[in-house]
Amino acid sequence: MAVKRKKKLVAIMFTELAGYNKLASDDEKLALQLLNEHDRIIDKIVDNFSGRIIKHMNEKIFAEFTSATEAIQCGISIQETLRKANEQNPETFQMLVKIGIHMGEVYEKDGDLFGDGVNMAARIEPIAASGEILTSQAVYNSIRSEKDIFTRDLGRIFLKNIKDPERVFKVYVNEFDYNNETTNSLIKSLVERDIQLADRKVDKGKVQSVAVLYLNNLGSSDDEFFCYGLTEDLTIDLGKAGKIRVPGIADVMKHKNLFNDIPKLIEVLNVDHIVEGSIMRIGEMFRLSLQLIDSKNKPIWTEIWEGNTHNLQKIRSQVAAKVLESFGLEIPDSFQKLLKKERKLSAEAYELFLKGRYLNQSAKSNMDIEITQSLFKEAIKLDPNFIEVRYHYASVLLQDNKFEKAVTVLDEAMIVAKKEKDFSAIAGLHNVYGLIYKKWGKYDQAIDSFEDALAERAKENNLQEEAKILNNLGQSYANIGESEKSLEYLNRSLTIKRELDDKKLIASSVANMSFPYKRGGNYSKAIELCKESIELFDELKMKRNFAIMKMNLANNLVYIGHYEEAMKHYKESLQIVNDLNDYGSAGIIYRHQGIIYLNQENWKQAQQSFIKALKFHHKAEHRPAVEATTLFLGQAYLYADKMEESEKYIQRAVKLATRRKMSFYDASSRAICFLYQAKNDELAKDEFFAFAKELVSHNNQGRKTRELWYVSQIFLLIGQKDKALEFQLKAQQALKRVANKIEDTKIREDYLHLPLIHRKMFEDLTTETSSVQKQQEVKEVRKSKEEPQKIFAFCPSCGTPNKNKFKFCPSCGNSLVND
Repeated sequence: MAVKRKKKLVAIMFTELAGYNKLASDDEKLALQLLNEHDRIIDKIVDNFSGRIIKHMNEKIFAEFTSATEAIQCGISIQETLRKANEQNPETFQMLVKIGIHMGEVYEKDGDLFGDGVNMAARIEPIAASGEILTSQAVYNSIRSEKDIFTRDLGRIFLKNIKDPERVFKVYVNEFDYNNETTNSLIKSLVERDIQLADRKVDKGKVQSVAVLYLNNLGSSDDEFFCYGLTEDLTIDLGKAGKIRVPGIADVMKHKNLFNDIPKLIEVLNVDHIVEGSIMRIGEMFRLSLQLIDSKNKPIWTEIWEGNTHNLQKIRSQVAAKVLESFGLEIPDSFQKLLKKERKLSAEAYELFLKGRYLNQSAKSNMDIEITQSLFKEAIKLDPNFIEVRYHYASVLLQDNKFEKAVTVLDEAMIVAKKEKDFSAIAGLHNVYGLIYKKWGKYDQAIDSFEDALAERAKENNLQEEAKILNNLGQSYANIGESEKSLEYLNRSLTIKRELDDKKLIASSVANMSFPYKRGGNYSKAIELCKESIELFDELKMKRNFAIMKMNLANNLVYIGHYEEAMKHYKESLQIVNDLNDYGSAGIIYRHQGIIYLNQENWKQAQQSFIKALKFHHKAEHRPAVEATTLFLGQAYLYADKMEESEKYIQRAVKLATRRKMSFYDASSRAICFLYQAKNDELAKDEFFAFAKELVSHNNQGRKTRELWYVSQIFLLIGQKDKALEFQLKAQQALKRVANKIEDTKIREDYLHLPLIHRKMFEDLTTETSSVQKQQEVKEVRKSKEEPQKIFAFCPSCGTPNKNKFKFCPSCGNSLVND
């Protein structure tokens, strides 16, 4: 009976002393001295980070760690220590080490480790250059939230004796090294060392392009849904075939008036070929006639397929294969499998699916959406293994903001897809997971899902889908403030889209690239890209995208103080998004209009705009937006000295911020909370001082400008002018650091001096002090006339601690004041 080996999850490190073998052949004694010193240093550092040396293998060291973070920190320490030692040593005594790290399952036997986890780490180390640390995706997933660890994605790389390419990341010794190397220079060095890159292959072959025209219905008018569905399916199928561009059915239908003028249609759609034909459906049987036409309006082939809806998927694959063969393109494995597949699709389930999808694309009311969902649910009941209908059902639930239910539907679909070993469907499901989490505001989970989808699509060489997923990854990284990674993914997406010559997708990429520039503080570049994308969307008549980018352009204009121009763009955008019932965008517009009124010190108008924004956020279930707008509303009341209303919303914002694992507004909500306490003579000073210290230590990137200024105002309110001046200076310095990222000189100056809070950062605090003192004197008089109030340290109703000295419990709403 075989003994079952017990596995464990560990981080594996391999190191190699580069150039040792050559040195040993030239000077064996010197090489041995170098190796012994190398071993002594690394053994000690590994022990310092709770690692265990498994064994020394000549110039290589094999070690294990209980956590990926400790392994990475150990690797960084090794490179730092050796770098310092090398600076002191002669050129003939240089210790240059390559490090590879992977996190995986291993099993132990006689003190040694075995398994795939060991093999992966052993394959990563050889592709590292001297002085480099390379890691796998598994390690990166564990360390990516660590702020003091700097990484860069190399994409998927073919490793020796590993079947599929693996994502590899470079870890930098420090931020200076990270900033001193670009992605392009890193990739260039890999190419020069003949490292095989799966994601960055150079292929100069012509990209094929073909459009599928709406099939002519030769049967009953009741079968129109079937014609639409089959047209869309053929379009989607062809789009999965690698290096090919296929316009979507919506883009083709915009030009249906040109269906009888093929040369003109080919020119407008910017394609080389057209597939056109007709379908006759009688019951479950159908007859499909198609022809492939070139740019000169000459048929390349004409063919007829007959069958029933049970084997329609197989016939679709035959059609796609026929088209691809005409272009000399390889038939994807996913098509080959479908051609051999025997499973029959339920005709009734497929019909319900097509009806639901047809209704969804033309839905005009909530009733249409509900009917669509019912049709999909019924189709799933009839054919539980029909995966495609499941993720379309999840997509409709996503439109309706039913996130949890959508995830449940996908979980069930994933079980079926894995059982069927349908990897194409698995990729599609991962992508929809990502879209759900992205809209839900769960960006880390969105990134993980998109990464999984990308890995599967890359295996299929599905360029159109790869480009879309890369685009989604870029957006997700922008949403968590990782601008450089965002731009890397968006640029990779844009490169594919330009290769495919897809104008619609190019416009979307240009639009999305504005976000990381905005996040990074380069507002002039963000504005430039917004304007470029607006022109492209206008030319393509993409109304919703046009409106969204008008809104984003206006948002950037608000940040630099161009309020009048921003309001014009908001007005135009708001009209369109309201027509489209786009509650999410409407909420963002009203919020930014409120920010404009705050800057104009129109507190009442600001309050009204924020209240209106919150209504739309709630309609859209846009949770991160609710948090931010609630905080702004609390500020609007605070500046208007409406303390009771201010407390209510600031308290709510703090609660929302602490609920979320990651929040852009956590520091802001805490700063505003302390500002409220100071204005109300209730400041928890020890907590505030700790917060001020924490704020300074976390402001390396200069992104806490406003919070530093709030702290300066709080110090003013409690009479510590020196500390107020210190933090005012820190706020000014942080603001200037952000401004230095703005390329355009005029916009940089506007950013520094037009927004109200920026102007206040440069005001003389002496005059501010006198106004604060007067305010304090008024409060003292008022306080002396009032009966003293006791604020409970704990809620008497539910027991929640009241560290922030609120007057109402953030958990149950009970009064915390003893009158």
